[in-house]
Amino acid sequence: MKNLFFALIAMIAFTVFSGCNKDDDDMGTTVKNEFTYDGTTYSLAKGYLNDVGANFNSTHDFDVFLASTGVSKSGSSLTGTGDLIYLDLNTNSATGLEVGTYNWSDTRTAFSIVPGSQIYTDYNFGSFTGTTISATAGTVDVAIDGMETTVTFNLTTSDGKTVTGEWKGVLEDI
Repeated sequence: MKNLFFALIAMIAFTVFSGCNKDDDDMGTTVKNEFTYDGTTYSLAKGYLNDVGANFNSTHDFDVFLASTGVSKSGSSLTGTGDLIYLDLNTNSATGLEVGTYNWSDTRTAFSIVPGSQIYTDYNFGSFTGTTISATAGTVDVAIDGMETTVTFNLTTSDGKTVTGEWKGVLEDI
């Protein structure tokens, strides 16, 4: 009987302590800061935000640039060579991006991503050489937590391929 009692206590202790896992506290997923196009994955190291200004229909235009390590900003321009996702987003706020889903549109409406959005691979911003692919459809999800912005995108390109990716960090003003 005494052995049964200790066995029961051991089982209860094992169940209690093994039921708590450090991973259980991390309910979210880790953002990878990368995009995938045509079977190749490209790293994204930094993000920039350009406030273009008001549109004619009471919406506001913000350009988001998600770049690899080889791309930097110099004043209001991008320099260097690398990979970049350019998203032309429109919102109903003049103060910045809003949380939500931005859907593809041929016109600038609140929560839209519009033509002009592009993907750059191995692109030299000094000589304007490299590969550029236009986006033709898709969605962009924006989440904001304090100073950090998470951008998740799923785009269709002019060559019929898909670009998917995500980035999380502080968007630096251009």
